[in-house]
Amino acid sequence: MGENFDVDLSKNLLEMKFMKKTKEQVLKKRDDAEGQAMYSKQISDKMRKSDGDIIFRQASISNCKNLVEGRLSFGGMNRVVEKLMESDYNKKYFDAEKRKEKDVSDEQMAKEYSTVVDTLNKKFRPKKQRNQKFQKPSTTEPLV
Repeated sequence: MGENFDVDLSKNLLEMKFMKKTKEQVLKKRDDAEGQAMYSKQISDKMRKSDGDIIFRQASISNCKNLVEGRLSFGGMNRVVEKLMESDYNKKYFDAEKRKEKDVSDEQMAKEYSTVVDTLNKKFRPKKQRNQKFQKPSTTEPLV
């Protein structure tokens, strides 16, 4: 009685409420079979038998501390390494420059900010001052 038979159940039968767990098991088996068929050439026996607890360790802490990797050369001692260093430096420099670029110039920002300040000042003025129009001072009177 405890034998496992490999039986394909119909889709309609699996859709019934009491077959939910069985449906999940069947779908999982199908997905595993498809995955094994696709990657059978790339997965080794050792990988199949492992529990999935594969940990990759890197002995270097250069990534954590942003250290320079590899060889360095100065004063034309190794031109190939110096070209590599220069290209890496240029790449980092241009990335930093892109981050520094502004969408709005300082002058435009100052102009927009001043208009916003003027608008807010007008909003919070007393009603009498809001309705007053600007009058030019007369040129005959001295400015003190």
